[in-house]
Amino acid sequence: MKLIFTALLVIGIALSVKAQTDSLHAAVYTPKGKPVQMGNVTKQLIILGTTLDIKRFEVYTLTLEPGKKYSSTATDRKNEQLIVVKDGNIKITVNDTAKTVGPGSLALILAGDKIAFENTSAQPVSWYVLNYQTSMENHQRGHDAGPSFLKDWKDLKVTKTDKGETRNVYDRPTTMFERFDVHATVLNNGFDSHAPHTHRAEELILMINGNCQFQIGQEKFQAKNGDAVLMASKVPHAAQNVGTAPCSYYAIQWHLLKGN
Repeated sequence: MKLIFTALLVIGIALSVKAQTDSLHAAVYTPKGKPVQMGNVTKQLIILGTTLDIKRFEVYTLTLEPGKKYSSTATDRKNEQLIVVKDGNIKITVNDTAKTVGPGSLALILAGDKIAFENTSAQPVSWYVLNYQTSMENHQRGHDAGPSFLKDWKDLKVTKTDKGETRNVYDRPTTMFERFDVHATVLNNGFDSHAPHTHRAEELILMINGNCQFQIGQEKFQAKNGDAVLMASKVPHAAQNVGTAPCSYYAIQWHLLKGN
């Protein structure tokens, strides 16, 4: 009996450890579960878990009703956030700087900084939140590279390509990463983003408009506006627009080391 109890205890501990260390897999993630009302905002979860380099990774949308305000409480000394406006126009205040921006606009909020939202329009407004913690946090490194910021989609420099458009948003160290790289892509119908390839850095594709087919490993998946596509480290991947209209998405990479 004692041996059986000991064996069960060991199995229980092993399962508990496994549950604590399970990682998110390369896949297309869609909004899941029932939306949760949190004061003036409604939260819709998309991703929650851990990855190779992120010890807590949460991706969700928040929706704010007309005439309402919301101040983020998730960003503290142990969290960093990336905000992307999904739809509508919203007044965003990053620390002491405020601006009204539209869909595709983006804000990087370093750990410890503040962000607030005000919906001055007549329609609900939604935005994506990437909230994350890593074991490589370094507040000095992040602030030495520059402050938290807000970028309006209309102000991003557009580079035309034979496949569509690209907008390089930033590539810099942050409080959570040695290097954090974000760019936006518009992929015309009938084109591939690139041949299937791999890299050490993990990557998140955040769909902005349209539909796109993604190769992950040897399988292909469809992703639409509102979905997030997680590319795990060293997993072959590519994007193909097999639809009849352009699609657009943000490609977000985080790097453990500056050189990888």
